[in-house]
Amino acid sequence: MAINAVSSDLSTIAARGAIAAAAMAILALAVLHLVRADLHPSRHMISEYAIGANGWIMGVCFAAFAVASAALLVSLLGSVNNVVGWLGLAALAAAAIGLFLGGAFPMDPATASPENMSFSGRMHGVGFMVGVPGMILAALLLSLALRGQAGWNGPQLLLLTAVIWVSLAVMAWALMNFMKQPDGPTIMGWANRLLMVSYAAWIMVAAWPKARWSLWAIC
Repeated sequence: MAINAVSSDLSTIAARGAIAAAAMAILALAVLHLVRADLHPSRHMISEYAIGANGWIMGVCFAAFAVASAALLVSLLGSVNNVVGWLGLAALAAAAIGLFLGGAFPMDPATASPENMSFSGRMHGVGFMVGVPGMILAALLLSLALRGQAGWNGPQLLLLTAVIWVSLAVMAWALMNFMKQPDGPTIMGWANRLLMVSYAAWIMVAAWPKARWSLWAIC
């Protein structure tokens, strides 16, 4: 009984930490739009905010996303009981690692050629290749695993998952077009931001039942 109580308390604390960290990530991203108004949101990926004097704010943003992912993993450890759920937790771990790498190693300037990339720039690329697949797979697999369980809003989780996947597809499409026509109009930056914001929202919705908060208590 005591072990179950400790496990339940840890799950609740982790869920609340996931929600708080996801909210912090969104707040940091919003602040960056104010302090780096020189980077138009439609034409620049959020990783570009890491370059320059205010780059530490982007580091905080990525770190908050990583903490939110890791905390959600801890909160859900006792809530999945099938292969789909376990694979989802593994993907969530990959997302946390990739997001941490993205924050710890800022990208190189977009003008840097592949042969001139720094170690930090290469590690940032590794973080992207690990983190983004982890994010989209975690959202899909865990939404499927949790949708039938009491407390979780299955349709809401799946809707946010759809937004995550569609935003990634649009981002990839827009990025390919941008590489062909760098001077043309693009929405790759907006798609990139929608991907991250929808992922943060998904974390909050997935963590909420374990946080054991009530709207009345918060208000």
